[in-house]
Amino acid sequence: MPNETLEEARKRAGYTQQFMADKLGCSRPTYAAIEADPARATVLQAKTICSLLSKNYEYIFFGSNVNKTNV
Repeated sequence: MPNETLEEARKRAGYTQQFMADKLGCSRPTYAAIEADPARATVLQAKTICSLLSKNYEYIFFGSNVNKTNV
């Protein structure tokens, strides 16, 4: 789905904010802040989120379905 938000991806996966927060080792309000503004996530958090949601990093955090980096 093009331009899927982090919230949409999480809901599509059937996860709650609390579940995601528990997996990231943060509070639910901290996860909610990341969901509202993905730029707040650390690289490790972002990669963990993408792994949990089975989405690639660029897709969720940059809105594109890039499978390789441009050189």
